[in-house]
Amino acid sequence: MTVLKDRTLAAALATLLLGGCDGRPQVLEDLNILEAASYFSGASNRERTPRLRLLRDSINNRITVACLAGTSVSRLEVPATGDLDERLSVLSEGKVLKIADGRCSPAFPVFVGRDREELADIADAGAADLRPLVGRLTRRLEGELGDRREMLFHLLWSRVIDVIWSRAWRLAFADDELPVVAWVVQPDHPYAVGTNYAFLPGDASLAITWSPHFSEHLSKFPDANYELLLAAWGEDVEDVEARAELEAYGLFDESGKSRLFSYPDGAHLDEVLNEMATEYALAAAKAYDWETVAQRLEIHPGDAFVVLLHEVAYAVFEDLHKAGALEVPALLRGGGSKERAVELVSVVTGEPPGPSVEAMALYMKNGWHGNAEVVAQFRKALRSDPDDIEILWYLGLSLYDIEEYAEAVRAFEQVLALAEGDPDRLFERDWSRIWMGHVYDVTGRRDRARTYYQSVLDSPETSGRGMMGQYNIGPVDVKEWAAQRLETPFARRR
Repeated sequence: MTVLKDRTLAAALATLLLGGCDGRPQVLEDLNILEAASYFSGASNRERTPRLRLLRDSINNRITVACLAGTSVSRLEVPATGDLDERLSVLSEGKVLKIADGRCSPAFPVFVGRDREELADIADAGAADLRPLVGRLTRRLEGELGDRREMLFHLLWSRVIDVIWSRAWRLAFADDELPVVAWVVQPDHPYAVGTNYAFLPGDASLAITWSPHFSEHLSKFPDANYELLLAAWGEDVEDVEARAELEAYGLFDESGKSRLFSYPDGAHLDEVLNEMATEYALAAAKAYDWETVAQRLEIHPGDAFVVLLHEVAYAVFEDLHKAGALEVPALLRGGGSKERAVELVSVVTGEPPGPSVEAMALYMKNGWHGNAEVVAQFRKALRSDPDDIEILWYLGLSLYDIEEYAEAVRAFEQVLALAEGDPDRLFERDWSRIWMGHVYDVTGRRDRARTYYQSVLDSPETSGRGMMGQYNIGPVDVKEWAAQRLETPFARRR
């Protein structure tokens, strides 16, 4: 591989003495674009999504940084970069760079220097319009929380503002599919935050708020999914190691009682939060004329929508915090003790802990894969409810994982029998057929496999898009996947 020497891109990088948001020059020579990027991935339309993993290569990253200023390609063409043309071609095909009229520039939204200032100005204008609404929502939620006011910011952000993207999108772009977007804003807004969501066993859900200043809790909480569920239901957490880790983040008070904030799915608070989210979605969708603002930012309207709804929210937080109307937790601003991390977490509960929930917790902790212990737990759960279709479904996948193929087929046959004729079980109906096809493919019975794939294609109803990331499947329409498997057999990935 040709190695770029420091002087190779010196001329191009010198053009990146760009004005920062504080008015001081900012040299972006050391910018790691992959680390600086933000992502919106709650969708499946990847039409404009750049392959930013190409920037794991430091040379590709330096070339892309040099192109941020729209530099001439000829300034990059020096003898030390013998593979430059090939790299530019790969970056262009990967939607990282645009090459036009002899110049290179990013093919995805990047806001640095003057562009960052322009974005801030536009976001501030939108924030001024939305601030009264968010202030009113804040007061309403504060009234609902009683003595748990410390949870105000987390719930407002994670359960109201950060869940409205698809609702607001359908209002703003009724005929378009929500995109997957990657973008870079440097420097970050000082009040930038995000939320990671995860399923917990028993149809519960976990929300964890983080910021560029504090994300230490992100791995600890999801890894303790069953323990969190026990805490949410007020039951003892007996796993000593997990309990000690959660204690360090403030989950238990001095008496050992859980401080985890939780509420039932469908409860009054859940209804209030959904009402607030709907109200915010309506206002956010109308925050701008998206075509006009996209032209001003020189990006796609859909990208402008995703980027600005984040930046506007951050600007609102800053304004309300400085006005004393909304306390943004110190941890998210680079201060405070990690024992306050419990204030950045909430659980919406579903089923109480029991054999099926315990089995699902073990399966999830094993990376959504089965092993002998997981299979035993699923079978134990089925002794109390032999027709639990979800447990049977995951048992089938787990048996596939440990190569008990005949048993896996029997489990999927049970799933199919329970799902047939039930309009709420189209996913299990379609994908149990798909997985029987998979099993017959990996065991060399191709004709039998094709029969199951064809049955999915012949069905007048369809479960639509599905995803099983642990098997590198999807998001994909089930009939599209069946058609692919008719062409090429399923191959087990080890």
